[in-house]
Amino acid sequence: MSGAPRVSQRGVPSAVLRVLHSGRVWLIQGVGTLLWLALAYAWLWIREAKWWQLAGSLALALFLLYLAVFLQRTALRVYRRERQSTPGIPKPRAAAGRPSVRDWLPGAVLVALLFAALAWLSASLRVALPDLTQAAASWMTLHLRRPVDPYRLRARVESLIFIGPWFLFVVFWLPLAAAALLGESGIWQAAARAWKSGRYWLSTLGCVAVGYLSFWKLAEWVPRVRGIPGESAGMAARLVLGYIVALGAWLVILSLVEEVIAPAASPDDTQDLTPA
Repeated sequence: MSGAPRVSQRGVPSAVLRVLHSGRVWLIQGVGTLLWLALAYAWLWIREAKWWQLAGSLALALFLLYLAVFLQRTALRVYRRERQSTPGIPKPRAAAGRPSVRDWLPGAVLVALLFAALAWLSASLRVALPDLTQAAASWMTLHLRRPVDPYRLRARVESLIFIGPWFLFVVFWLPLAAAALLGESGIWQAAARAWKSGRYWLSTLGCVAVGYLSFWKLAEWVPRVRGIPGESAGMAARLVLGYIVALGAWLVILSLVEEVIAPAASPDDTQDLTPA
């Protein structure tokens, strides 16, 4: 066996490199996400008093769903193709043909229903947050025998509010959705590979923290500039920078989930750097 150094094709560094080297994904995701946000904002203002307005609202909602699926599936497929094109990584067997509707529809419906349920649960927890923090502050005051400010406790919980969506949507739901979008045989088995990976938990938590905190910290930061033009330029620069960082963090998450749900191609998934 060669004693040349071997570079791992799995892990956070390789996922980051795939993201940095995929300019097309950045372009599609950057422009597509802005388009999605603009259309979603417009959809909120559509009146539904008449049948044609209701039909237009439904059509736009379906298009928003399609656009969201298209954006994430495109990134996942690009990252899978780039990872599998690395020398030393065995190629999977070619599929016999495109999967039929009967093959992918049950998984797609399950993923959609699960997303709706988790979105409802997340919204319900946000609504219940004031009462929960009030009850927690009262319990802590009683058992710790010192006053606990419920408003300060609520502020601290809200500063870590991204942990809930991270667990529900990134750790639990995203592997199922990615497996369905990539056509994995057995989405539950593929998702279980992500759920069992402590590396995936920690890596995605770091990405969510960086993306979430950097965007809002930049948005809330007010630099000392004078004049409306300077303030406008500073705000635009901060929003653009925050958007780029948040988008990059999301792309790293997609690269990680694509990698972790795939069956291991080899025991160590490494590439020998010895020149041919």
